[in-house]
Amino acid sequence: MNTKTFKQELSSPSFQAELEKLYGKNQVETQTQRYSTIFQRFIDRFPTVSTFEIFSSSGRIEVGGNHTDHQLGRVLAMSVDLDTVAFACKNDQNTIRFVSKDYQIEPISCDDLSIQPKEYFTTMGLIRGLAHGFKEIHGNVGGFDAYVESSVMSGSGLSSSASVEVLIAKILDSYYGSQLMSVSDYAIIAQKAENNYFNKPCGLMDQMVIAHGGFCAIDFYDKSNPVVTKVNSHGMFDSMDICLVQSGGSHADLSNDYAEIFTDCKDISHYFNQEVLSRVNEQQFNKDLKTLYTRFDTRAILRAHHFFKENHRVLYLMEDLKQGNLSSFLQHIIDSGLSSMNYLHNTWNKHSTKQGLALALMMAEDHLKGKGAYRVHGGGFAGTILLFVPKQDTQSLKKSYEAVFGKGSFVQIRLREVGVYQFS
Repeated sequence: MNTKTFKQELSSPSFQAELEKLYGKNQVETQTQRYSTIFQRFIDRFPTVSTFEIFSSSGRIEVGGNHTDHQLGRVLAMSVDLDTVAFACKNDQNTIRFVSKDYQIEPISCDDLSIQPKEYFTTMGLIRGLAHGFKEIHGNVGGFDAYVESSVMSGSGLSSSASVEVLIAKILDSYYGSQLMSVSDYAIIAQKAENNYFNKPCGLMDQMVIAHGGFCAIDFYDKSNPVVTKVNSHGMFDSMDICLVQSGGSHADLSNDYAEIFTDCKDISHYFNQEVLSRVNEQQFNKDLKTLYTRFDTRAILRAHHFFKENHRVLYLMEDLKQGNLSSFLQHIIDSGLSSMNYLHNTWNKHSTKQGLALALMMAEDHLKGKGAYRVHGGGFAGTILLFVPKQDTQSLKKSYEAVFGKGSFVQIRLREVGVYQFS
């Protein structure tokens, strides 16, 4: 794209069609203004640029499979219309300049792509790790300049880091690749960068869903080769709004709570001489309940039970999507949430007297019983819930939630069928 003609191109039918594909018809005007603003900031930061490219990478939500991935089970997730957008151009200086209005990100030289412990938990670490992973595959890598803005809310369980990672992988492939990398390849090098350069032992779910787009079911049974299945929703949510409620609370003191889920599951799997619960026979688990009850904390048994049922539930949700069975889908979402509450025990924060997550779920049950669905979203203990709301009820529900949790706590999102994207 040309900097001199972009303002005109932005309003062209072809560009407007691309915006509609990513964000839906109702968001085209808003996104047109957003892209115009990002373009101007890009030009202000890199004033000598004459041509450039635009890239978009979404956020994602977990729909089914709460805390199943670390046991190499199944998950169902979907990409959403909140995204990270980059205006970028290739440079010949072997340096990646990744500029954001929200974060201070130092330039990364491609001359040294070794792990830098001082860059753990920083965007610089992710950039260096992705450049390293790309060079391992292609034998070469180089620099680019980019101005980036994101609507993927940090700390809301929408995977803002994975959105950035997959975006960078796409940019590198566009400029220095052979265009033969699959979107799964993007996800894999993104995960490696997060594991080794960002120093976070994440799974592969977030990156895979963002790379592929739409509804994605992922079976992690074979850790080295997870099976990704895109599922067409057949427009079955046309009568519904998909929403998130941010109920507040910090995740800073919850690391041990998340670790306890993993440890509890491991205790049960080790009883059966297995490393993860996906290798344990459910019938044998039920047969041995009496012995398990005498040996283990009951919480561990309940969490294992949750895994088995939730792992099956992902298959039910996939079938509902394939058949366009909205009522069954909504019931399975509710069942998933109840299992998280009753068996996984991740809707209550023992470190606080303020139980925003539980209160948000209580309100959802009161408002949506018999006509929608609700469940904890992501890790739990604090944070976000997911809602499927009949369109005629959305505004009144938004008013109720914002009266309790504050303006902006209720967020409408939309299924994004498109994975990581480069504008034509």
